[in-house]
Amino acid sequence: MKKYLIILYILLLASAVGAAGGPNSVSITLTTSVPGYLLHGFLDSPGTTAFIESPTVDDAFNPSGAVLNYGIKTNAGLPLVVKAKITPFEEQDVASPATVPIDKVKMDGNIISPSGGKYQILSLTPSSGTIFYAYTLTVMVDQDELSSKPAGNYVSTVEIDIST
Repeated sequence: MKKYLIILYILLLASAVGAAGGPNSVSITLTTSVPGYLLHGFLDSPGTTAFIESPTVDDAFNPSGAVLNYGIKTNAGLPLVVKAKITPFEEQDVASPATVPIDKVKMDGNIISPSGGKYQILSLTPSSGTIFYAYTLTVMVDQDELSSKPAGNYVSTVEIDIST
């Protein structure tokens, strides 16, 4: 009988240890986030999505204007206002440089006017997910005024900012 009691005691002890071993299942909650990003810059040509580091337009006094391809890539759903500051063309490497003012700026073929020294290129709220927007800016000078300027190299700078 002692043997049976010892066996019963061992069985009870083993089942108690098994029951105290914890639950049969455990769970954990995994959380993370997708970081937002906003990339913008000039593109090599229409239809491309790769930004170029140091764009230049060599024939900026072309009567049709200097064509600039610009793009925005983002996954942020914030409202964006994109503005451009465009300096007049200034003659380089002379003591008293001549300047050629900007006559017109077009955004996708439509003339836009400056306000506060900047041209508002666009205002948008991106839809959800990763979106790529591409636009064409055309910067034009008055060809009649240009014809009265001295020969030389002229430079203008286009600076684009985005505010949210």
